[in-house]
Amino acid sequence: MLNALLIAIYAITTSAGLVSIKLGTAGVGLARVVDGRFQLHITTMSIVGIILYGVSFLLYTFLIARFNLGYIIPVTTGIVYILIFIASFWIFKEQFTLVKCIGIALVLIGVALLNLNGK
Repeated sequence: MLNALLIAIYAITTSAGLVSIKLGTAGVGLARVVDGRFQLHITTMSIVGIILYGVSFLLYTFLIARFNLGYIIPVTTGIVYILIFIASFWIFKEQFTLVKCIGIALVLIGVALLNLNGK
């Protein structure tokens, strides 16, 4: 139960961090060069995203120490990918395409196969 909770918290903080960074940068990016000068575009939302992503990194280091790499990396990557796909549709109004839906289905199948215990 604790393992599932830690994986869920990791996936949520990673996804929320990435979405917050994107919302905070408003398509400009955190840093850019304009007329030969370096500029930072830091907003409250981008700071929230950086903090969430930092927390997710700390959780990830804990998870990779606790689980087999061949299990935890594909599982967490798949879950985060699905959450980002959903957030992209709802928040950023990105399009669902047949190819994307097939990709998500394949990710779900892969995560399910990784959770089989081989019996």
